[in-house]
Order: sequence, then structure tokens, then C-alpha cells
Amino acid sequence: MEIRGDTGPAGRPLIIPIFIPHMGCPHQCIFCNQRAITGKAAQTPSPEQIQQEVNRFLKYGKKLPSTTQISFFGGSFLGLEKATILSLLQAALPFVRTNAVDSIRFSTRPDTISQETLGLLEPFAVSTVELGVQSMNDRILDAAGRGHRAADTVIAAGLLKARGYKLGLQMMVGLPEDDDDGAMETAHQIAALRPDFVRIYPTLVLKGSLLAGRLSGGSYHPMALASCVTLVKRLYLFFKSHDIPVVRMGLQASDGLTRANDFIAGPYHPAFGHLVHGEIVFDAISSALDRMEKRPDPLTISAHPSMVSRVQGLNKQNICRLKSAFDIKKIALLQDEYQAKDLLVVAEQQVALP
Repeated sequence: MEIRGDTGPAGRPLIIPIFIPHMGCPHQCIFCNQRAITGKAAQTPSPEQIQQEVNRFLKYGKKLPSTTQISFFGGSFLGLEKATILSLLQAALPFVRTNAVDSIRFSTRPDTISQETLGLLEPFAVSTVELGVQSMNDRILDAAGRGHRAADTVIAAGLLKARGYKLGLQMMVGLPEDDDDGAMETAHQIAALRPDFVRIYPTLVLKGSLLAGRLSGGSYHPMALASCVTLVKRLYLFFKSHDIPVVRMGLQASDGLTRANDFIAGPYHPAFGHLVHGEIVFDAISSALDRMEKRPDPLTISAHPSMVSRVQGLNKQNICRLKSAFDIKKIALLQDEYQAKDLLVVAEQQVALP
């Protein structure tokens, strides 16, 4: 059975997550404490547990006008034992056959992709595969303890694209020995692989990780939140200019990072993506104001209702920053449901958002 790409109406897929924490991973990456991320000890979910979880989600989850997928993540799926891979897929397949869900997806390491491992998937309704790329620089991969090379990612992406799978690539910023230029170079190489989507994760220091020891010893310094937001903004705009959707920015509470004691340091924010989008909007408004010979006060900004929170910024920080930077006493924010979402009107001037 072959299903490639989204099979339902247009829209982002509704994901039913099945955790396989830190399983199938032959290496302990310097940033990883998978138990902290998932809050669970490593164990293979049984077919009965998978069935119960999917049924629970289908019963209480809101059905959206999109595809619905069972997603195995938290470990390296194709790094599992063959019998385990087949057992997990066989537990998920009946939900596809009854049309309760549309397809199956998973995340895995680039060096687990081969003609042999992909051959295991052919009888099943797998549509989407995500690769934990992290970096396209071998020196940085070595420093992170990844145990694979950038070339493995290139080969894996080619194999997946050739078989028609929807391809997602995950990258990290703030890894040891990496910097902004290195992150941008990784982005360029990722874009050349033409993925269907990308996720961008900041490097966080988690309790029990090897990076926690580096932090306490003073040999690693995590990125500041503001600097990380600015870098990820650059990455987001780069991928957007290449028509590659960025579907996630930042590790969020919904990813399972729910225990406060597990997080030690790094650019974590529960609304990281909102911070990035807010900065993009701030830049666009600032550029418009810079071009004005005379700035009106009060200043009116019109936006689609769904864009109001981005214009305001988190806790209305954008409004405060604009007032301070341009010496404006009052800003009136107007909502216009007929206005395009990617268009603002700043003092009667149209401003297109990148």
C-alpha cells in the first residue's frame, strides 16, 4: 500500500502522536535527554497502547478539514529493530484501512534511510518522513555527537524524494561550535534538497544531557533568547523566499517539555514562533515609518483580525517599541476582516509582509 503526500483536503495535517522515546538512536547526542522531552522512560508502545491512544484521540480530537496522520516520533523510527518497526506499523495500519486516519508519518535519523529500510514501508500507508538533520556541517555534527555526516542527509533526502515521500527536514541553531553564519549555510544546503517543509529548533540545555555538563563547566554558552529569535527570523524568511514552509519554530509545551525541572538553560519560550512572527511584523512597520517624511501621531495601523496579535507583539511589546523608537505617543490598531492577511496599512500606506 503506497500513499504519498497529503491525501485529504488542503490544510495542515491533524497529528496523532505516538511517542517512541529515545528508541532506535545509537548515539547520545550532546543536547538530548529524550526522557526529559517526552516525560517517559524508553519503552516500545504495545499494539494495544497504540490502538487505545489513537481511539482516544479520534474520540476527543476535533476533526479538522485536513488529513489525519498517526505520527511516530521521539526516537529514530527506522533505527528500531525490524520486528519492532513492523509491529508499530501493523498496529497503525487498520486505522488507515477503515479511513479513520489518512496515513502514517515518522521521524528518523538520516543514516537509517536505505533502500532496505524503505522497503519495509511499502506495504504500509506511510506518507511523510522527517529527518533530524540538525546541521549540514560535519564539524558541528561531530561536536554534537550526532554520529552521522552531512552526506547521509543528502543521500537520505534523495532516496525519499525518489520514492515520492513527503520530506521534512529538522535543523537546530545554537549547537556547540555553530554560529549564525553556520546556521545560514545549513539552511542553504537544506533548501537545495527541496524539502516539503522544515522545522527549526533552538538548542536547549536539558537536565541529564551531556550539554548540561558542558554548561556547568563553562565550555558551552547557550544563545540568548533575543539573538535566537533574530536568527530564526532570518532562517524563516530565507526558507519562505524559497517557497519552503517552516511548520514549527521552537520547542513548545505540546512537544512534551512540560516539567520545569528538566529545562536548565537556553532560548526557550512557549510562544517562540509568535516572537519570530512579531519581529517580522515589527521590521515591516519600522521600514514603512522610516520612509515617511512626517510620521502621524496618533499613528493608525490596520490589519486583518488574525494578524492583530503579531502587530501588537507579545504583551504588546511591538507597540511599546514603535512608540519609543519613533517618538509616537499613540498608536491606534484597527481590524479589517476584508484586508489580506499579508498586508498592513500603516498611516494609509500599504505595507506587504514578507
